[in-house]
Amino acid sequence: MNIDNINLNHLRIFESVFRTKSMTTAARELHLTQPGVSQHMKALEDGLGIRLFDRVKQRLVPTAAAAELSEACTHGLAGIEKAITALKGSDHQLSGNVGIGMPIEFGNNILLPLLADFCKKHPAVRVALRYGFATEMNEAVLSGELDFAFVDEFSLDKRIYVDKVYDESLYLCASRELLKNRGVARNTREYFETLEYVDYQAGEPLLRMWFKHHLKARELRLNVRATVMDVQGVARLILSGLAAGVLPGHLVEKLDSAGSRMHTYKGCGKPLKNSISVCYLEERSFSAAARALLGELVKGARGEA
Repeated sequence: MNIDNINLNHLRIFESVFRTKSMTTAARELHLTQPGVSQHMKALEDGLGIRLFDRVKQRLVPTAAAAELSEACTHGLAGIEKAITALKGSDHQLSGNVGIGMPIEFGNNILLPLLADFCKKHPAVRVALRYGFATEMNEAVLSGELDFAFVDEFSLDKRIYVDKVYDESLYLCASRELLKNRGVARNTREYFETLEYVDYQAGEPLLRMWFKHHLKARELRLNVRATVMDVQGVARLILSGLAAGVLPGHLVEKLDSAGSRMHTYKGCGKPLKNSISVCYLEERSFSAAARALLGELVKGARGEA
């Protein structure tokens, strides 16, 4: 065994290969070439004098030794990095790439200003942002494409750690034009069944959640004219007078400030809440930059910054 030639870089690359079970995926995640990752793994195996992966039908299968090494690395690398950061103090320069997922409107309104402040303080940090629904973030976090993600309420894979950071109020909104000449009393079941609607997904889950919360009604006949996977798109269709739809409170406030004069339905008085949570794999080895940015975004979203 010759451990003199083993360095932290070998171990960090090993962690990525062990988690993804793929040299190619690890190379893409670490911004290296596939041959480069293979060379690092060979150097690590040669230095340790043990086999870490079996090649079975063109698939990587971790050995028992690899599982033992991964468990040690999970605790050891984080501790070493933290100690080095503390020793370097204010001279430590955060750097590297961080992949983040987020819902479009929450990301744009709440997270991006926080992220911009962080990046100004740490010019060597680069971020790759991905917008999408929780279903997409679930897969991207599991595959290692993202370091962490912010998601709406959704049952994520049990391997993913979830921590609530923000509650946004959701309002059913319509243009003044859409309110005219309905011929039935407003805010009744019959009234809402005369409206046209826009939602984000087929099956109008968010609309039905709003009606269940405010009217205790599950089986309304809803005339959904459009589905748009974008909050700004939904807002534009509402403002055009085509349909009513559900918008987050921070966007409603922004549109009101711009003079939109939208009508928001009061319902039962207590707004429907949508929880935003941060999610990530606890066993993932975070870089110092990813860990610092995660902390800043969570604090800022909670209003603790």
